[in-house]
Amino acid sequence: MPLSHTITVQIAVPVATVRRFMSDPRNYAEWAAVVPDTYKQLDNGDWAAEVKFGGIRHIRFSPRHDEGIFDHAVFRPGEEPLWMPMRAEACGNGTEVSFTFIQRPDMSEEAFTATIGSITTDLTLLRTVLETRYG
Repeated sequence: MPLSHTITVQIAVPVATVRRFMSDPRNYAEWAAVVPDTYKQLDNGDWAAEVKFGGIRHIRFSPRHDEGIFDHAVFRPGEEPLWMPMRAEACGNGTEVSFTFIQRPDMSEEAFTATIGSITTDLTLLRTVLETRYG
């Protein structure tokens, strides 16, 4: 059975603002580990970019809605997408964003742990971007 780990960050910005920002895939390059100049939408609706940890990845987002669900899959071209749950929920006057990372079948425990560190960095940057812009 694959390992999983949930990372959460508290963001001092109202949930409606966070959800609006996160629901636009164009904003992903502002906080995720992609090289912004390489981030582009593909003909099939997916997005593609060079990632800071090496190589090209495709990104597929769940359908847009206002419920705070931002599930997405980051995968190598030709690889089966593995969906990761991501949520933005009200937490007092701010927002709690949570992301659950699920170990890929070919991923070692060491790579799993390193990826959790990278995702934590991404979510910390998401908080910084949002609080700087809207806080």
